[in-house]
Amino acid sequence: MELSPLEITQRDFGRKFRGYDPEEVQTFLEQIADEMTRLLQEASDRAGQIQRLEAQVRVHQEREDSLRNTLVTAQRMTEDMKGNAKQEADLILKEAELKAERLLEQAHRKLAQVQAEIAEMVRQRELFVAKLRGLLKSHLEWLEAQQEKAAPVAQPRQGGGTPPGTQGMPPG
Repeated sequence: MELSPLEITQRDFGRKFRGYDPEEVQTFLEQIADEMTRLLQEASDRAGQIQRLEAQVRVHQEREDSLRNTLVTAQRMTEDMKGNAKQEADLILKEAELKAERLLEQAHRKLAQVQAEIAEMVRQRELFVAKLRGLLKSHLEWLEAQQEKAAPVAQPRQGGGTPPGTQGMPPG
């Protein structure tokens, strides 16, 4: 049974002989009504405060949930960025390795080409030297043959002159 402070103060009790003092009962009922009014007001204030606190708790929980979601999202993004960076680094590394391999292959090909050119030049030099020796040998033989032919002609004649066409030439 719910009682309001007004019901307590307006309550009328029947009178009997040798009963309670009506004024004392009325004073006590008024005190009870005042205390009940105070308690109801306090309960109402606390209920309002509870509602405000519950609303604040909800707001804080929503903020916490939002922050948690933001943190989870940031962690995922960080992990994704790390994964992407690792993939990109791996890709760059593979590209660099392939480029290094291509450059190494080009260098080997160029080395082989230069070595082949050097071998060809050595062969041509040896061929040139052999041809030059042959040419020099044939010229030397020709000169010696010319000298042998010229030796009988170069002997002094009896009559003491120089052969025709040899005037002014040093003796050889």
